Amino acid sequence: MRSVVALALLLVMPSAVSASPPVVSVEMSNFKFAPSHVQLPAGVPVVLHLSNVAGGGHNFSAPEFFAAAKLDAQSAALVHDGTVEVPSHGSVDLALVPAEGQFRLKCTHMLHPSFGMKGTITVHR
Repeated sequence: MRSVVALALLLVMPSAVSASPPVVSVEMSNFKFAPSHVQLPAGVPVVLHLSNVAGGGHNFSAPEFFAAAKLDAQSAALVHDGTVEVPSHGSVDLALVPAEGQFRLKCTHMLHPSFGMKGTITVHR
């Protein structure tokens, strides 16, 4: 009887079970972002998964993007002046709601943008 009641509650209240936001992965290596052109839906919660597969440190610098997005408190604490540091062979997850627009992306470590470590973030409706 209890299982029937529990099942009935789940069917009546589907909003009680919330889906996790989609994960968009960006891989950093020497000297590129993959993908270098990140596409996100505007106003939709997403987890931005940044992974550094290189032996040295990299960062994900997009000040205008982070200024326009809504980040949860834990994620906001990882962003400093629009930049997220990702240690070698490490990863960082950022929960956010992106705002519509086109934003520049680069690694600000010395000469990394010159070697091709740059891209764009396009947030569209």
